[in-house]
Amino acid sequence: MNMTDPKIIHGSFTLDRLYDAPVAKVFAAYVEAEARYRWLISSDGWTVHEYRPAGSVTAGAQEFSKFSPPGADVVLTNETTFLEVREGECVILAYAMTLNGAPLSASLLTAEFQAEGGGTRLLLTEQGAYRDGNIDGRKEGTRGLLEQLAREVAASVAA
Repeated sequence: MNMTDPKIIHGSFTLDRLYDAPVAKVFAAYVEAEARYRWLISSDGWTVHEYRPAGSVTAGAQEFSKFSPPGADVVLTNETTFLEVREGECVILAYAMTLNGAPLSASLLTAEFQAEGGGTRLLLTEQGAYRDGNIDGRKEGTRGLLEQLAREVAASVAA
């Protein structure tokens, strides 16, 4: 990745994931601060330097995190603003990321929650401007986060 003269690459992707839990459980795991910290912020051995949760996830709420991947000498930030939140239906948010203080990406993300049988289908669509051009990497990273969300949901169902 050439961050000295990075080109902006626009792209989008949609991930479709079925969870074996009712919408209320999946939605709660997606929006509640303690759950978000476990599946989104601190998973997979990342170092968390700072986390300011949104508290109540409502339109206009903001969340900030600063973190480093395992074994890497870089610091990323994520500033999120929740744009629309409909309980049990959808979350629309915008987020911007930096890498060592330089802009990395800006994204619009829509998460749609749909009851399917006794479970929940989550359709997650991201549209973004990526300075590193690594849209496939973002998609795979997001897929990994949805797997972490699955673990969080399973733990909440078992509790």
